[in-house]
Amino acid sequence: MPLELGLVDELIAARRNLHGGGRGAPRRLEDGNHEGRALNRACVVMLTSTLQAYVGDVFLACSEKAFGRQMTEDERTNYAKTWSRWGNPSDENIIALFRRLGIDDVFKGLSWQGQSTTSLKKKLRTINQVRNKIAHGQDILVDGQPYALTLNSIQGWKRVMQTFGDRFEVHALSKIIRD
Repeated sequence: MPLELGLVDELIAARRNLHGGGRGAPRRLEDGNHEGRALNRACVVMLTSTLQAYVGDVFLACSEKAFGRQMTEDERTNYAKTWSRWGNPSDENIIALFRRLGIDDVFKGLSWQGQSTTSLKKKLRTINQVRNKIAHGQDILVDGQPYALTLNSIQGWKRVMQTFGDRFEVHALSKIIRD
């Protein structure tokens, strides 16, 4: 199952079109914020919500492999109720979710060129901190420090999450051992 980021791409395109894609900061608005701030924030919320749904789908696929059978639609619905509020897709929350299947660290061994397991976890942690501050209407802080949310950072996160989506399901399924 792919990680579908088409809606994120659409928001990024709208944000890029708003500013024209040129160098430098977007123009400052009357309230002191930069033009495009809402779209930047929307990109983060859409990226994390899409990622959360994807990780849930992968968890379900891993569960079915662990159970040794496909569940009916009713069984899936009832089963999902037991873990559906697992949280936002931070590295800690994803690890905790997959521990329900006996996988100590679902990220262990997941890396690719230019992206170590440690840096992937850190990116997920950063994205989640930014998402939480946005969702609660607070100033954006990462590890307690002010964070400037830019289109470049969003595009970088999107690229990493696209590769994550290309690799995570196979990686997670490989952690389920069946006799």
